[in-house]
Amino acid sequence: MRFGVCAGLSKAAAVAAAGWDYLEMGMSSELVPEREDSAVWAERKATLLALPLPCETFNLFVPGKLKITGPEVSQVVLTRYVHTALTRAAEVGGKIIVFGSGGARQLVEGWSVEQAHAQLLWFLNQCADAYEKTGVVVAIEPLNRHECNLLHTVAEGAALAREVGRPGVRNLADTYHMERNGDESLADIIASADCLAHVHTADTGRKAPGTGSYDHAALFATLKDAGYDARISIECNFTEGQLEAELETALTHLKQAYRSAQSAG
Repeated sequence: MRFGVCAGLSKAAAVAAAGWDYLEMGMSSELVPEREDSAVWAERKATLLALPLPCETFNLFVPGKLKITGPEVSQVVLTRYVHTALTRAAEVGGKIIVFGSGGARQLVEGWSVEQAHAQLLWFLNQCADAYEKTGVVVAIEPLNRHECNLLHTVAEGAALAREVGRPGVRNLADTYHMERNGDESLADIIASADCLAHVHTADTGRKAPGTGSYDHAALFATLKDAGYDARISIECNFTEGQLEAELETALTHLKQAYRSAQSAG
């Protein structure tokens, strides 16, 4: 298992010093796929490649102003955005792009779930097309019901990935969103094992792992049963002034939980 941190450029040195394996950075802010200026991208690419650890995954895929569902969708703009984003991710070693993007996919008033579903399928097929050229997988991220009004559970994400039915589109399990929903269990991860591409976690309340009460040993036992051993990123709120300490605590905590699960019969 590779262990990563969702963090921006300002935290990269601290994440590397604490011994983590990779960074998960914001797609729209770091890869600037809306900007076609090659000089701008060349400078940004050089910055990312010079970081002390690789950017293997990206989140914050589509900004809220660029709509994926609703009456204001531009398929031309979205297609260009997707192909630019995945191409740039591949150029800096990216493997996974997380598709949460709650603002972009939010169901708007007067628009049906069926209409939005058809648009999501279209969008994800553009991602699958881009995967065929780049090898970068897009992982659907179900978001809890308090943050988005469409596509909430691991089971729903898995069903959508299976409906697309192409290798470039898979699913993600995020323990924070699962906890916030309140009606999901770790068994749902096993049920979606066939399309699981990435995992996010935090401690209860989105704290840094190891500072709360979330049972990460149970999570890693579940991931073992699901046959998943790729990457896990922490997406959490660090206590002010405690970044370095909490990065070390979190990595130690997760690795101990992982080893415990691996050694269990």
